Amino acid sequence: MNSGEIFVLCIIIIVSGVGLAKHYLRSQEQKPRDDPEQRNRLDALENRVQTLERIVTDRGYDLKREFEKL
Repeated sequence: MNSGEIFVLCIIIIVSGVGLAKHYLRSQEQKPRDDPEQRNRLDALENRVQTLERIVTDRGYDLKREFEKL
């Protein structure tokens, strides 16, 4: 390899490294941060959905709906 080929190879390695570094930094920015307030809201919503599922899947629920229709 002559010095020109080595120079081109170094340029390619540097450009590739910069591209990988940019990609890594962007992926780090997009990671969700652990926010306690968001976590609490999510937990509250999960509890509400579980309660609604319990109500809807309850056998007596269908009977109550039928009585309400009458």
